[in-house]
Amino acid sequence: MKELHPILASYLPVAEGIARTMGDHCEVALHDMTSPEASIVAIYNSHVSGRKTGSPVTNLGLKLHRQGEQGHDFILNYKHEGIKDKIIKSSTIFIRDEQKTIIGCLCINLDVTNLVMAESILKGMTSFQQEPDEEKTEERFAPTISELMDQMIEECIRKIGKPIPFMQKEEKIAFIGMLDEMGLFLIKGAVQHVADLLDVSKYTIYNYVEKTGKQTS
Repeated sequence: MKELHPILASYLPVAEGIARTMGDHCEVALHDMTSPEASIVAIYNSHVSGRKTGSPVTNLGLKLHRQGEQGHDFILNYKHEGIKDKIIKSSTIFIRDEQKTIIGCLCINLDVTNLVMAESILKGMTSFQQEPDEEKTEERFAPTISELMDQMIEECIRKIGKPIPFMQKEEKIAFIGMLDEMGLFLIKGAVQHVADLLDVSKYTIYNYVEKTGKQTS
């Protein structure tokens, strides 16, 4: 078993303390983002999402990681409906090492379904914060890292509007840019996997990523 970074390990009692203080409706997960294929190293009140220790990071988790790399310390009070019949209020706090590199995150998922039903009384507790013009990402809980990659790839194919064999070069560049923005390439082996799908080399993928970075800078 991989040894946990000491900084991450120091958050274990914090995660448990938050979960025990907030109660059964509050799931708290500690992620090791250096191993996205099995990122959850500790989870409390896991019945909220149905995940367990060793489960992979979600597609939304990868996207938030990318935002953390862009200077955010945390993303607070966002709403997602990725768990059937539940309304979840979530916060993600990034954990960095001595070089300020993100090595993990503490995720708090509060099931506020019952509170929303009593929103007229508890309006202050159930308000959600969302950045203007922020694109909504539906969170998916994949059982394996390969299925998570496939879900993210299929989502981007739908956005492009045509299968990979029919994409022109500019569409392929846009496709790669979407995958990069979603954080797919943080997963080990993802670059080669996408290169195989496009029938190009890994260096072509890196070149496309560089092109999309220049276009958005």
